[in-house]
Amino acid sequence: MVKPPSTAPDSSQAPPEFAANSHARSLFDGIAFGYDFLSQSLSFFQTGVWRRFLVSRLPVGPGDRVLDICTGTGGVAMDIARKTGSVVVGVDLSEKMRLAAHRNFNKAGMAANVSVVGGRAESLSFQDGCIDGICFTYLLRYVDDPSHTIEEIVRVLKPGGALVSLEFGVPANTLLRGLWNVYTRIFLPLSTRILSPGWRYVGGFLGPSITEFYGKNSLDDLRHMWIDAGIPNVQVKRLTWGAGIVMWGTKAP
Repeated sequence: MVKPPSTAPDSSQAPPEFAANSHARSLFDGIAFGYDFLSQSLSFFQTGVWRRFLVSRLPVGPGDRVLDICTGTGGVAMDIARKTGSVVVGVDLSEKMRLAAHRNFNKAGMAANVSVVGGRAESLSFQDGCIDGICFTYLLRYVDDPSHTIEEIVRVLKPGGALVSLEFGVPANTLLRGLWNVYTRIFLPLSTRILSPGWRYVGGFLGPSITEFYGKNSLDDLRHMWIDAGIPNVQVKRLTWGAGIVMWGTKAP
């Protein structure tokens, strides 16, 4: 199994978990079962398209060390390892998601190249500047301080290393935004009601949480958070009419 790039600190020294962390842990523990198929189906299989573009923006190669933060069931981590030959360590709060990731790595015969550890993006258990590339997905709505979290992520990235992210977005076009609202406010809550209590909660939570997040943090705000953290050349790509947003850039030397 892949070893993390550095040893984790004594858990007694770790900062206390914030409210957003507890919410994320509870939410994702509740939807780990069936997550891969359902997340793809409920996005009309667009999340796979977004993930492929995300990985294409990460210029790492064989032997490079990569973190996949908010790794979930490990799909992006495996995509990175397959495409680049790099050594990938996934980080996730949810124990049930980590167990699902372990199963997926073993099933795919990738346990030698990909591993997963527990951790929080706000307080990473890695040394300064020890990681060649970092990816995070669907993270910022589940942290109390997005700006601080990005600073912490950039801290462990090597100068010249790449940072890439994928988040949900809200379409800018008025008509498409209306259709997006109908889908996230009506269809998702109704369609997930019969699946499980966890998925029923996600169905009602997802759309409002995305809208609320961008009400507080515009794309330009997020771009400036990256710049302030040490990523000067931030690029942004809207996918599927803005329902998915990929950002990427390189840490200043």
